[in-house]
Amino acid sequence: MSSEMIQALIPIVSVLAVFGFPVAIVFVLKYFKLKERELAIEVESRERSQKQQLAIEQRVERLEGVLLSLDHDVRARLGIEQSVAPLPSRPELLEAPPEAQAGEGGAGPARGKVR
Repeated sequence: MSSEMIQALIPIVSVLAVFGFPVAIVFVLKYFKLKERELAIEVESRERSQKQQLAIEQRVERLEGVLLSLDHDVRARLGIEQSVAPLPSRPELLEAPPEAQAGEGGAGPARGKVR
């Protein structure tokens, strides 16, 4: 580069430096303020989601406690508290009553309906 070319670049570089550096400084400051706000919002949202997760876990634990205290069958299925004597098997409870079995062949509830 010749000295004439360097002499021609000095005013250009000085104008860019005088007007460019303040703009760059403002831009950098605004950028980092924005990043700080984003991080603050992210922290708040994480705290809120952790509180919601904790509340949900507490509700589930309460529901499990209620279910387990009320339903002996659930406790037996999960193996939480094995009963000393197993419940007696009663297959007659699974069958229909005798009068319902006799009425199945004839006029059932579906045949008596008129559309």
